[in-house]
Amino acid sequence: MPSKPTVSVIICTFNRKDWLGRCLEGMDKLTIRPEETIVVDGPSTDGTRQMVEEAEREGRLRLVAQARLEGISAARNLGLNVVQGEVVCFIDDDAIPAPDWLEGILSGYTGPKIGGVGGPVNHMDGRLAMGQNAVDPYGDWFDASKGEDVRGKYPVMVGCNMSFRTKVLREVGGFDPYFRYHQDETDACLRVDLAGYEISYVEKAVVRHEWCEGSYRKDMLRWYLRLRYLWGRNNAHLVSKNFSGKVTMGDYFRHHLSRTIRRRAPASQSSEPAKSGSTKVSRVMSVVGSLFEVTGSISGWRNG
Repeated sequence: MPSKPTVSVIICTFNRKDWLGRCLEGMDKLTIRPEETIVVDGPSTDGTRQMVEEAEREGRLRLVAQARLEGISAARNLGLNVVQGEVVCFIDDDAIPAPDWLEGILSGYTGPKIGGVGGPVNHMDGRLAMGQNAVDPYGDWFDASKGEDVRGKYPVMVGCNMSFRTKVLREVGGFDPYFRYHQDETDACLRVDLAGYEISYVEKAVVRHEWCEGSYRKDMLRWYLRLRYLWGRNNAHLVSKNFSGKVTMGDYFRHHLSRTIRRRAPASQSSEPAKSGSTKVSRVMSVVGSLFEVTGSISGWRNG
């Protein structure tokens, strides 16, 4: 790869006109501009599509229209199919890059074995939300910025701030559409890791993330139960798919049962439901959520 590789940026969106507008404004302020910015738009009905079409006519970006919503992995693959840059970067539509974001990303590609580069994710007020991350063979996440040990584990990146060598990401198959939500980026990172490449973390490569509310979160009861089901389903699928030689189904369920007992239904403490207006999950709902998570785990492992 040349000293300054060509860069493509992919932004996936659906009915988030205002957030996407702020993201694109941030892209316009980058000190290093990508060769192309690709917006993958679901069948938006709030004016997002018209805004993106106007930006495309102005030469600011390229629109890839998605006929129907099929999950974030499918949307990212649509963008990946058409990128021309040697490095492909992903940022969420409710995130804003720091002006030197791409400088940081590109500084991490120091050799041919670097398959991906990511960086910190901050809240909109600048506070650090997530730092250097890694997962273990049970699919558990660890964050060095929270004092958790990431040594000896598999480096992964947060979906709103990640990049890959385009050739490498295509070689490992892009994003698995089974992961419609949650652990989609983890799976892609793991396959890059397991293919023998490295994922680098660069402090300078910063984005700020809104974690805005989507339409699917308006019914908090349904959202909470769906979230618990997907946590179980996707975590189990991730482990069964990537670590079946290291972790048996029995090992996996014993590990997560022990972890649940220690943390007393950790999903009830998640920041996701709280950010959408729920401040507390009742004990009954936590138990019901656990049943949904177990059901999802069985399904996910069998499909791994």
